[in-house]
Amino acid sequence: MNRKSVAIVYPHIGEYGGIERNIKALSESIAARGLQCVLVCYYDYVGLANESLRVVQLGDHWNPFVKAKRVRKWIDENRDSMIGLPLFFGCKAGFYAAMGKINSYALHYTDPPSLLSVARKKSGFGLAAVRSKISNRFRKQGVIGADRRITMTKRNARELASLYRCNFDVIYQGGVPSLRSPSSNPRCQDRSMRWFSICRLADSKHLDWILHAGRRIVDAKERLGIDDFRITIGGKGPSLASLQQVTYKLGMNDYVDFPGFLNDEEVETHFHNSDLSLVPGRQGFGLPVLESLYRRVPVVLSRESRVSEILESNPWVRVSEHNVESFVNAAYEFTLQLRNDGTPSAESLHDLPTESKWGEQMGAACGWWSDARGTFS
Repeated sequence: MNRKSVAIVYPHIGEYGGIERNIKALSESIAARGLQCVLVCYYDYVGLANESLRVVQLGDHWNPFVKAKRVRKWIDENRDSMIGLPLFFGCKAGFYAAMGKINSYALHYTDPPSLLSVARKKSGFGLAAVRSKISNRFRKQGVIGADRRITMTKRNARELASLYRCNFDVIYQGGVPSLRSPSSNPRCQDRSMRWFSICRLADSKHLDWILHAGRRIVDAKERLGIDDFRITIGGKGPSLASLQQVTYKLGMNDYVDFPGFLNDEEVETHFHNSDLSLVPGRQGFGLPVLESLYRRVPVVLSRESRVSEILESNPWVRVSEHNVESFVNAAYEFTLQLRNDGTPSAESLHDLPTESKWGEQMGAACGWWSDARGTFS
């Protein structure tokens, strides 16, 4: 490894998801400092390597002790070339850090324990139960043994502290603000109404709540002064068929579109034309909420999207309790308010977390540099 390098360990890269995006964002912050980011993994089926990110693949193996030994060997051989602490991303990375008896590292615990299988106590007998017990022990050791522990929200930190009896720094994640100028058309003021949501179509996202909220809007179209109402739910996933069934049962076929995967340009167009963004799912953070607000699209979200803890008092946001009745009421009442009062001042959106701020603060927490802008708790 070259001099002036930063190491990130993320064991398995099978598809492009949230953590892969986080790592790319970090690599860009690292490259902006004139440093080399090296991602250490067992395999990378996505192909994350680029000018700012070097990928080292150690090779997979059925035996976790062999895999842990490979990480330990690489860390030992390259420790003198590293700046600051190597960052182990996710509890699985912490598992290998503990199993390999690695010292001096930072751990980012991305999702809250309540959303991970390791947080659920497993019962039973036999070899599977023994393996589960051993795995959980190493995961716990991987958390406790870290020099720096980081997560994305205060609620996550409280859960983790309760589970592992140790403290976590909180660094709020951000997204990438759009290069496209926000729409100059006033949201929720015309006689047409466009709702937008984009995510993986899974049961945990509770996208059927959007359909129930939409049914209430349809029933009140005349009273609200709406002639044309559309809901677009973008994304792919296993819940598509059940969502289509709910759409049919609610008599919403003429109002709802499921376009499937949307590329970046299509997403931008939908945000540009939308009056309201809806995020009812349980999420360890909730990046789609911030991406909506960057584009000056008001948002209705569940309290279980944990980014809500920094947006509770933001006038662009309406936070519901985590049930269908509360979400439907929040969507209806916020729509009514926005139609009556218009959208709030854009000044309320000036200090949102961004990907670049997150990268700067992560680097400071891991000791990669000491002059990052902003603070973390």
